[in-house]
Amino acid sequence: MATILCIETATKNCSVALCVNGKVVALQQDNPNNEPDKGFSHAEKLQVYITQVLAQGNISKNDLEAIAVSKGPGSYTGLRIGVSTAKGLCYALEIPLIAISTLSSLARQVTGSLVAVSYTHLTLPTKR
Repeated sequence: MATILCIETATKNCSVALCVNGKVVALQQDNPNNEPDKGFSHAEKLQVYITQVLAQGNISKNDLEAIAVSKGPGSYTGLRIGVSTAKGLCYALEIPLIAISTLSSLARQVTGSLVAVSYTHLTLPTKR
């Protein structure tokens, strides 16, 4: 298995997790859905959360074997922040970047399996 930094910025929720051998060992997240007046905070919190989860997991950036990031659909600005951060770290550390579909990730939380993803219908609010 691997040591993977996971980044989610496609929605209002900004989260970073550290997974070692398939298990989450550290997690930091901001869920502004609990605070209706609060907006997006990805640019302010993402780097802080990355530093915090690496410290919690007692892992240095050089120990990472890959970085996983949500690729959308989702908030355009949020995705740009998450993907550019992940891509910059991967380039500097010379490790693979893994892009994860936001909808597949959400469906897997509901179904518990990737097999049933094609039969699960998900919608994300677009505020349009």
